[in-house]
Amino acid sequence: MIQWQKFVAQNLAERTKAQEEVQKGLRPERRDFFHYLFDTKDPLTGAPGYDLNELFGECEILTIAGSDTTAITMAAMTFYLAHNPRIQEKLAREIATTFNASSEISGGPKLHSCKYMRAFIYETLRMAPPVPADLPRQVREGGSTVEGHFFPPGTLLSTSLYCLNYNSDIYPDPFVFRPERWLTTADDAEGSSEEEVARAESGHCAFSTGSRGCVGKNMAWLEMQIVLAKLMFALEIRPDESGDCTGAGRPEFAEGRREAGQFQLYDAFVAMRNGPMVQFRERVSW
Repeated sequence: MIQWQKFVAQNLAERTKAQEEVQKGLRPERRDFFHYLFDTKDPLTGAPGYDLNELFGECEILTIAGSDTTAITMAAMTFYLAHNPRIQEKLAREIATTFNASSEISGGPKLHSCKYMRAFIYETLRMAPPVPADLPRQVREGGSTVEGHFFPPGTLLSTSLYCLNYNSDIYPDPFVFRPERWLTTADDAEGSSEEEVARAESGHCAFSTGSRGCVGKNMAWLEMQIVLAKLMFALEIRPDESGDCTGAGRPEFAEGRREAGQFQLYDAFVAMRNGPMVQFRERVSW
C-alpha cells in the first residue's frame, strides 16, 4: 500500500506540474481526464473544485478503473480461451461470420450482434471478477432491514462479489466455465432456460450497482469486445506446451485453489494475478 500511494503521488505531482506548465504556455495542452479535474471550478464560489487530497483520490481511481480492471479481465479471457478449445472455436466462428476483416471490427450494431461473445465476457467476469472483494455500505439513520434481519445505523453491510459469483443456487456448477448459461435456447442450442438466464443476470454485479455503479461500464464493454473480437479474428490460443500452468489451480495448492480450469485471483481490493502462460499462432482461414 505504501508503494502504491507513492506511485500515485508521483503521478499526481508530475501531472500537476505539467498542467501548471500548460497554464504558463510552456507546453501544449493535453485534454485528458486530469485536465478537466484540475480546471474544475465551484459554480458558486469560483474556487478550485478539488483540493490536492481530492485530486489524489481521483488519481487513484483513474489509475485503476478502466486500466487494471480491464487488464485483469483480458488476462482471464485469454486463460479461458486457451483452456477451452471448443468454446474458443465457437467464439472464433461467430466473429469470422460477422466480420470480413479485422479493420471492420469497431463499435456498432455488428459488434453488438455477437451474442456468444457477450456471453463469454459475462462468464469471464463471473469467474474472474476484477474487484472480487466486498464493497461495504453503511446503514443510514433509522436502520435497515435486509432478508428479515434488522441492522442499526452505522452497521457496515456487504456481499463478497466472489462468493456471489460462485453461489451454486444462482450459478449451477459454478466452477465450470460455460458461456451458454447467459444465453437462452432461442439464441443457442446449448443455452439455458429463460428462468436460468434471468437468475444469472440477477446475480451479475461486476460493475457494482446503484449510485456507485461503474461510470465507465459502457467504455469497458466496448474495449473488451473490440480487443476480444480482433484477437479471435487474427490468432489461435493454446496453453503453453512446456507445461507452465501459471495462472491455473493445482492439486498441491491450498483449499479453494485446486481447480485446474479456474484462473487464480488474489484479492487486494482489485484482483492480483499471475499469468496465464499461453501460446499464440496466426489463425488460418476458415
